[in-house]
Amino acid sequence: MNLSLEQEMGLAARLQRDGNLPAAESLYRKILKSNPKLSTAHYNLALILKNVGKTAAADKSFKLAVKTNPAYTLAWQGYARFLSDRERHRDAVRSALQAAKLLDGSAEASQLVADMLQTAGEAPLGKIGEEALLLTLGRSDVDGDITIRAALQILRTDPVLKVFWADQTPSQSPSPPKLIEAITAPINAAIIANLILPTAEGESLIRTLRDLLLAAETAPNQANQLEAMAVVALQLELREYCLPRPESIAEFRADPLEDAVRSALIEMDAPALYEDLLEAEAERLEALPFTRLLLTRLGPARQKIATLKARFSAGDAAQDTVSKAVQDQYEESPYPRWQGVRHGDRKSLPALVQSLFPRVTVKRLAEEPKVLVAGSGTGRHALRTALRLENAEVTALDLSAASLAYAEMKREILDLQNIHFQRADITRLPEDLGKFDLIECCGVLHHMADPEGGWSALLTHLKPDGVMKVALYSEAARQDVVAARETLQLDPKNATLDEIREAREKLLDLPNDHPAKPVTKELDFYSLSGCRDFLFHRQEQRFTIGRIAKALEDLKLEFLGFEFVDPGLMETYQLAFPSDPFGRRLENWEKVEEMNPSLFRGMYQFWCSPL
Repeated sequence: MNLSLEQEMGLAARLQRDGNLPAAESLYRKILKSNPKLSTAHYNLALILKNVGKTAAADKSFKLAVKTNPAYTLAWQGYARFLSDRERHRDAVRSALQAAKLLDGSAEASQLVADMLQTAGEAPLGKIGEEALLLTLGRSDVDGDITIRAALQILRTDPVLKVFWADQTPSQSPSPPKLIEAITAPINAAIIANLILPTAEGESLIRTLRDLLLAAETAPNQANQLEAMAVVALQLELREYCLPRPESIAEFRADPLEDAVRSALIEMDAPALYEDLLEAEAERLEALPFTRLLLTRLGPARQKIATLKARFSAGDAAQDTVSKAVQDQYEESPYPRWQGVRHGDRKSLPALVQSLFPRVTVKRLAEEPKVLVAGSGTGRHALRTALRLENAEVTALDLSAASLAYAEMKREILDLQNIHFQRADITRLPEDLGKFDLIECCGVLHHMADPEGGWSALLTHLKPDGVMKVALYSEAARQDVVAARETLQLDPKNATLDEIREAREKLLDLPNDHPAKPVTKELDFYSLSGCRDFLFHRQEQRFTIGRIAKALEDLKLEFLGFEFVDPGLMETYQLAFPSDPFGRRLENWEKVEEMNPSLFRGMYQFWCSPL
């Protein structure tokens, strides 16, 4: 019986899905003999060849897929991942960019570009890397933070800016025009305005640029100078002005716009000032995109948050003294103050759990899940959950009205309709909250007086066939934080923002071999709210795997497994403990952590379900 082309392609696809790769490969090759320009067959064959380790042949098939159909976005994206896996980073970024262009820069396609930049790290990418960064930075619908290593490499190699990547200003600084030209170069400006530079060298660069711009007289090309000042001020705003104030400040000028931008290099003024300037200088600002962005962040955006905060401020959510202290901290320092959220990788809840734990049998999970995010903060994780899970209805709770206001502002920008933010304390949840198919509580329980009690309270709202994701601080992974606190002797419960600024300077001045020094390598160290949450939280408990095991037993929960971003960690575990290929024996993970204390630096992140 002769099959039609459509029938042969369908059969080949079924063989491929069922794992019969030799038969699928043979059939695709047969199809391509008579249909050499069938791009889908080339692409599917490329995936098979990739999976069986035939790298050169896979590369050829990917190329044929995009050559026979240059508009085949799926093939460009698959080729990008293939190239990235083989450390051909420039080609990977180029392929991902081609797909993004075909999809008009969609959020999902642009996120893949950011992913390729993240994998590339500090690899030289040339102009294609700059084009990719310009696509991904400054967007609410792309997590651009992951591109930081590629971005830093561009700044480090800039012929003008590279002289400032040191602990002190060079003996001969570039001339003001050269400096302004370097800061306002499109790629440099996009990086500095949109990404916190999370290194001591990056902080030194920003401090030096700020001080030089403050000391400079008005340049003949005032527009470029305004833009340079705005770019650096945008970086300072991202850092929440965590740097020490400059030692000397030039007198302000008569130009209200220049005065406002220059002032923003030191501190923020009231939002109304910037709103007025946006209106009064609208025509002038058309040619000053970064100045306009600065005024928008400092004016309308802050005013929007203040308005939304009033909506969430009715009553006092905190139910005990510890919760009150935590609430007060986040009212003053909402955390994190993020820019963009990851798009893509959408899955149903059953498919997500299956992808995380393919060898674990779980109960039947809902295809249209009700989800509770307990302790949503400023909303990044909650909004990612709303984007990540198909057909999900998400309720996100937090103590802090300021944090919820930031989250709601981002929700409106992203225009997400399947998530609702609500003010509440985990220690006394609303009686009408209902039951949920998934509860996520990440980075929250360890800030409570009784973490296990809060965990237990949440479980009363988990359906019997539901699942829960929990993230907790690791005692072993936070020893540098403990050392920092012991070194500084600063009481987190009473630390002021100015004292945290001073503490940061002391930590940066520590020798590299000091046990507290590693804290200065973390992103959170480089913003005021981040540093406070990271080092000076008013309430913190740290867990061990043994404590987690006891809690799971007491709460009658089954441990499903840890969630890792890097799949290589699980592969390493399986080599060490072949008798536990699913990674479900916590006593084995204790041994792994003893050998690698920083393994859970990003917290113990694990899933569990009721027994």
